[in-house]
Amino acid sequence: MTDELRQHWVLHETDEEAARHEAERAKLPEQLRVLDARVTSERRKVDDLASRAAALEKRRRELERDIAAFEAQEKRFRAQLDAVTDQKQFVAVQHEIAGVAGKRSTLETEALTLMDEEERIASARPAAAEALAKAERETAAARETIDASQARLDAVIAALDARRAEVSAGLSAGARTRYERARALRGGRGVAELLEPGLGSTNGTCGGCHAALTPRLLQEARRREALVACEACGRLLLLRPEDLPGA
Repeated sequence: MTDELRQHWVLHETDEEAARHEAERAKLPEQLRVLDARVTSERRKVDDLASRAAALEKRRRELERDIAAFEAQEKRFRAQLDAVTDQKQFVAVQHEIAGVAGKRSTLETEALTLMDEEERIASARPAAAEALAKAERETAAARETIDASQARLDAVIAALDARRAEVSAGLSAGARTRYERARALRGGRGVAELLEPGLGSTNGTCGGCHAALTPRLLQEARRREALVACEACGRLLLLRPEDLPGA
């Protein structure tokens, strides 16, 4: 294998390793999004309970004012009973008392229902608050871990970038341009391993897109004198160096 092919193999390994780390790094924002979504969900539950509790209290206080007004009205009507002079007036006042008492009873029933709901919400709020606090604590801890992973991956990828630059600088201008073009077109993986034919197959395959190579390209690659290009994806192909495991 020529020195240039060996340099391309190093670039292949560097790009593959960088791609793995970049894929790992690309997952971090989604992990953060999931964590933040959990906190947002728990906070929404807490806020919803607080909002409902406030609305229930407001409505109950309105009912209490209306109930008090009906009680005062009922007392006035009962006081009028002492002043009535005939049966007709007595019946009319009794009718007014019954009407006011009925309205007051309806409001009292609604107020009791609201109080039951307020108690249910009050009992649920501590658990909701604790769930939010737990989500915030766990998110903060996980964020520290993710930030550390981000820093570690950034450092590894930066080191691989430096290694790539150093190795590619040793290529001829034409070979470097060809490599950089293939790498730019194929998501940072411009060189792929040419996989030898398996049992019952006569064609090798591209380790990048897995397309089959023609026998001519396979024979050319086996000479280990020059790169070949995958006709399907355009990646530069070469066989694993003979002195490496698996060759």
